Amino acid sequence: MVATITSQHGIERVQSNCSLSPLQYLADDKTSVQVSLAEGHKFDRDVELLIYYNEVHSPSVAVEMGMQDMKPDSLMGAPSAMVSFYPDVPEVEATKACGEFVFLMDRSGSMESPMNNQIDSQLRIEAAKETLLLLLKSLPMGCYFNIYGFGSSFEKIFPESVKYTQETMEEAVERVKDLEADLGGTEILKPLRKIYKAPSIPGHPLQLFVFTDGEVSDTFTVINEVLFNSKKHRCFSFGIGEGASTSLIKGIARVTGGTAEFIIGKDRMQTKALGSLKLALNSSVDDISLSWDLPPCLSACILSPKQTAICRGQRLIIYAQLTGTMPQEESSGEVCFKYTFKGRSLENRVTFSLQPKTNASFTIHRLAAKSLIQTKDLGFHETSERAKKDVASISIQSGVLSSFTAFLAINKELSQPVRGPVTQREIPRPVMSTSHRSYKVKLCFRENLLMQLISRQKGNGSWELDEDLAKILRTNLEDIMTANPVKDGDPSTWATVLAVLWLHANSEDLKCEWELLERKAVAWLHDHAGSSIPMLLHAGSNLLKLPVTPAIFGF
Repeated sequence: MVATITSQHGIERVQSNCSLSPLQYLADDKTSVQVSLAEGHKFDRDVELLIYYNEVHSPSVAVEMGMQDMKPDSLMGAPSAMVSFYPDVPEVEATKACGEFVFLMDRSGSMESPMNNQIDSQLRIEAAKETLLLLLKSLPMGCYFNIYGFGSSFEKIFPESVKYTQETMEEAVERVKDLEADLGGTEILKPLRKIYKAPSIPGHPLQLFVFTDGEVSDTFTVINEVLFNSKKHRCFSFGIGEGASTSLIKGIARVTGGTAEFIIGKDRMQTKALGSLKLALNSSVDDISLSWDLPPCLSACILSPKQTAICRGQRLIIYAQLTGTMPQEESSGEVCFKYTFKGRSLENRVTFSLQPKTNASFTIHRLAAKSLIQTKDLGFHETSERAKKDVASISIQSGVLSSFTAFLAINKELSQPVRGPVTQREIPRPVMSTSHRSYKVKLCFRENLLMQLISRQKGNGSWELDEDLAKILRTNLEDIMTANPVKDGDPSTWATVLAVLWLHANSEDLKCEWELLERKAVAWLHDHAGSSIPMLLHAGSNLLKLPVTPAIFGF
């Protein structure tokens, strides 16, 4: 396989097509890649190798031999299988999506803390408010929504979920602006039960977004409550900062087929929340079940937690331990996936070899052990004594860390753990240079303008042509009106074209945060401007002095 190098944004990118599946890479350590660098490459920048898999949506199975010195029926001694299911789910037009979207936001006192330890870091509650604004602006017309805040008590913006209209969106935006981290502790169970007790809205499945930065006292009870109601909703969870409960965040997402995200360091809450909303707005594959067809002497024991639904763009990985007697001669097994998509029952079958390859790293076994540990390990306080022993045993066998194990440094010559006094190291805090401080100021100013522009978008995706928009675009209203090539048209179409052009010209690096609300704007323009769009696009680029007209609006 030979790849070529192209340069983009100071990074050399290697693009290639590869016929191997992701599982084959894990199953065969001897796979090699040959890369040809473009003439004149000086190794003065990072090199990225981009590999595109063929038949990426075909299910696949990889089988790996166990460790010879382990008991043949043990986790690490028996052969392990890794099954990959990545269905090709068509994208739903975001403006036509439906659902009930409930946002459950932590408003405990700790949300007044900075997002990270960087100088001038945004406060968590401020990032939360921006995130809610972006989420509200990105919802499709006609869906239902509500916002809950929780701490020692909880509050909600509307008595019950309301239909998304211009009026309800505006009311919610105004309420979000006044949110404070003033609700005390972190008690999430009561608002969850309140949400689940509300009657379902026909045709609008519940999509729950949970944001929290802390631990809760009853993690296992909360996960069980979410699991009990898992048939009626999906949960997308977000752990903010280092103190967020890993067991809680991963647990409530896993049992509902949602996704879990952790926001640490320089991560942006806004980016991760909007990424999850894209998943929530798309169709899902539901009622997933797996059956095995193996020789009579062999059976499969599933190690992964049960997951019956996945969103578009998600891959389902299932680990299994093969117990019994492996065939001595060439033979094969079969896995059958059954699932439903938009009410239709479908199935995929994949045949695989039962002559497992040897992998010195035992990658699949260790990934299986990690999956099993995550299922059993609910943290020190919530894990039963029996489960703690199981987790510790699996961890020691596989070399995969858990809450109850740790790595020790061993002096091989003495066969003794390395011991010594604990020493304190002073880590100097970075001092922001003048140039970096200036860059931060410019960045904050730009992001402030971005939020001002987004806050002025209407629920249907359009913008109004007024003085406030002109200030954001850094021009005056008279010049904007004069440059409008469609004088007898709706001024909102001209304003919306200019707003979208500004987004592409000034915030392309944050596109993942405004992509959904842009889709609403483009859909609205196609309905209201039609054939005038190319003319408006060209005039807008000239007015805003853009060197190149962005390839948007489908033109």
